[in-house]
Amino acid sequence: MALGDGPAYGYELATRFSRMTRDHMKISYGTIYPFLRRMERNGEIRSKKDEKTGRVYYELTQRGMDAKRDVMTHMKEYREEMQEKLLGALFIHAEIFGEKSLNELLKRARETTPKRILNPRTK
Repeated sequence: MALGDGPAYGYELATRFSRMTRDHMKISYGTIYPFLRRMERNGEIRSKKDEKTGRVYYELTQRGMDAKRDVMTHMKEYREEMQEKLLGALFIHAEIFGEKSLNELLKRARETTPKRILNPRTK
Protein backbone atom coordinates (compact mmCIF):
# COMPACT_ATOMS: atom_id res chain seq x y z
CA MET A 1 0.00 0.00 0.00
CA ALA A 2 2.90 2.36 0.66
CA LEU A 3 3.88 2.14 -3.03
CA GLY A 4 0.40 3.32 -3.99
CA ASP A 5 1.62 6.91 -3.55
CA GLY A 6 4.15 6.47 -6.34
CA PRO A 7 7.79 5.41 -6.68
CA ALA A 8 9.91 5.54 -3.53
CA TYR A 9 13.19 4.30 -2.11
CA GLY A 10 13.36 1.90 0.84
CA TYR A 11 13.70 4.45 3.65
CA GLU A 12 10.84 6.48 2.19
CA LEU A 13 8.63 3.37 2.01
CA ALA A 14 9.38 2.58 5.66
CA THR A 15 8.47 6.16 6.55
CA ARG A 16 5.21 5.97 4.57
CA PHE A 17 4.29 2.73 6.35
CA SER A 18 5.03 4.27 9.73
CA ARG A 19 2.90 7.30 8.81
CA MET A 20 0.03 5.06 7.65
CA THR A 21 -0.04 3.42 11.08
CA ARG A 22 0.38 6.75 12.89
CA ASP A 23 3.78 5.52 14.12
CA HIS A 24 2.21 2.57 15.95
CA MET A 25 3.97 0.11 13.66
CA LYS A 26 7.41 0.43 12.16
CA ILE A 27 9.11 -1.71 9.56
CA SER A 28 12.80 -2.49 9.87
CA TYR A 29 15.24 -2.24 7.01
CA GLY A 30 16.12 -5.89 7.61
CA THR A 31 12.51 -6.64 6.68
CA ILE A 32 11.76 -4.13 3.94
CA TYR A 33 14.66 -4.82 1.58
CA PRO A 34 14.20 -8.63 1.42
CA PHE A 35 10.48 -8.00 0.91
CA LEU A 36 11.18 -5.56 -1.95
CA ARG A 37 13.60 -8.03 -3.57
CA ARG A 38 10.96 -10.78 -3.37
CA MET A 39 8.33 -8.48 -4.91
CA GLU A 40 10.73 -7.62 -7.71
CA ARG A 41 11.47 -11.31 -8.39
CA ASN A 42 7.69 -11.86 -8.55
CA GLY A 43 7.34 -9.06 -11.10
CA GLU A 44 5.18 -6.91 -8.80
CA ILE A 45 7.62 -4.00 -8.66
CA ARG A 46 10.56 -2.74 -10.67
CA SER A 47 13.58 -0.88 -9.37
CA LYS A 48 15.61 1.89 -10.90
CA LYS A 49 18.79 3.36 -9.48
CA ASP A 50 19.11 7.13 -9.46
CA GLU A 51 22.71 7.60 -10.56
CA LYS A 52 22.84 11.08 -9.03
CA THR A 53 21.80 10.08 -5.50
CA GLY A 54 22.59 6.36 -5.57
CA ARG A 55 19.11 5.60 -4.25
CA VAL A 56 17.15 2.70 -5.65
CA TYR A 57 13.55 3.66 -6.38
CA TYR A 58 10.79 1.06 -6.50
CA GLU A 59 7.48 1.30 -8.30
CA LEU A 60 4.54 -0.99 -8.88
CA THR A 61 4.25 -2.82 -12.18
CA GLN A 62 0.86 -3.69 -13.66
CA ARG A 63 1.15 -7.06 -11.96
CA GLY A 64 1.82 -5.24 -8.67
CA MET A 65 -1.19 -2.97 -9.16
CA ASP A 66 -3.34 -6.04 -9.84
CA ALA A 67 -1.99 -7.73 -6.69
CA LYS A 68 -2.70 -4.59 -4.63
CA ARG A 69 -6.27 -4.50 -5.97
CA ASP A 70 -6.71 -8.19 -5.09
CA VAL A 71 -5.43 -7.65 -1.55
CA MET A 72 -7.76 -4.69 -1.04
CA THR A 73 -10.71 -6.72 -2.34
CA HIS A 74 -9.78 -9.59 -0.02
CA MET A 75 -9.50 -7.23 2.95
CA LYS A 76 -12.93 -5.74 2.19
CA GLU A 77 -14.43 -9.24 1.97
CA TYR A 78 -13.02 -10.09 5.39
CA ARG A 79 -13.78 -6.74 7.00
CA GLU A 80 -16.21 -8.20 9.52
CA GLU A 81 -13.75 -10.94 10.49
CA MET A 82 -10.97 -8.39 10.91
CA GLN A 83 -13.23 -6.22 13.07
CA GLU A 84 -14.06 -9.21 15.26
CA LYS A 85 -10.36 -9.91 15.78
CA LEU A 86 -9.72 -6.27 16.68
CA LEU A 87 -12.64 -6.32 19.13
CA GLY A 88 -11.27 -9.51 20.64
CA ALA A 89 -7.90 -7.84 21.13
CA LEU A 90 -9.63 -4.88 22.80
CA PHE A 91 -11.52 -7.17 25.16
CA ILE A 92 -8.30 -8.97 26.08
CA HIS A 93 -6.73 -5.56 26.73
CA ALA A 94 -9.64 -4.68 29.03
CA GLU A 95 -9.35 -8.01 30.88
CA ILE A 96 -5.63 -7.55 31.47
CA PHE A 97 -5.39 -3.80 32.06
CA GLY A 98 -8.92 -2.86 33.08
CA GLU A 99 -11.76 -0.79 31.68
CA LYS A 100 -10.08 2.53 32.49
CA SER A 101 -7.05 1.58 30.38
CA LEU A 102 -9.32 0.51 27.53
CA ASN A 103 -11.17 3.84 27.65
CA GLU A 104 -7.86 5.71 27.58
CA LEU A 105 -6.76 3.66 24.58
CA LEU A 106 -10.01 4.35 22.71
CA LYS A 107 -9.74 8.06 23.55
CA ARG A 108 -6.19 8.09 22.14
CA ALA A 109 -7.43 6.37 18.99
CA ARG A 110 -10.16 9.00 18.51
CA GLU A 111 -7.71 11.84 19.12
CA THR A 112 -5.07 10.56 16.71
CA THR A 113 -7.36 9.39 13.91
CA PRO A 114 -7.50 11.95 11.10
CA LYS A 115 -10.81 13.78 10.74
CA ARG A 116 -11.11 12.56 7.14
CA ILE A 117 -11.44 9.01 8.49
CA LEU A 118 -13.76 9.84 11.40
CA ASN A 119 -16.03 12.06 9.30
CA PRO A 120 -15.90 10.84 5.70
CA ARG A 121 -17.86 12.81 3.15
CA THR A 122 -20.88 10.98 1.83
CA LYS A 123 -21.24 10.91 -1.93
